[in-house]
Amino acid sequence: MDAEAIARIDATLLPQMDRHHLRLLAHCLDSFQAMDHDAEGRLPDAASRRRWCEQQPIVAEDPAFLRSLMLQLNGAAEQLQALAESLNKAPLQLNLDDLITAAEARCHHQLQNKSADAP
Repeated sequence: MDAEAIARIDATLLPQMDRHHLRLLAHCLDSFQAMDHDAEGRLPDAASRRRWCEQQPIVAEDPAFLRSLMLQLNGAAEQLQALAESLNKAPLQLNLDDLITAAEARCHHQLQNKSADAP
């Protein structure tokens, strides 16, 4: 993820935790796009993810980090797949704008629910 993407995320009015989550999700999307994937834009399967991770020297040297990263990538894959389906796109066709829009909508919805629950 480049500095421009980070700056765009940081420029949103999202709460700090949501911006952090958005940065992680965008980084995972970038990683998936760098992995072997099919022409239809589907996410790499678990075996492809593992192979890619094992090719990253800092990851391959730390089995505990590899396990944690695989869990993170699996969770991100589920979130990206759900978002892609809601937008009628292939997951690897998602972009930062899609992620930001979804995060802003989720936060807006949470704020509406909190204000509706307030006495």
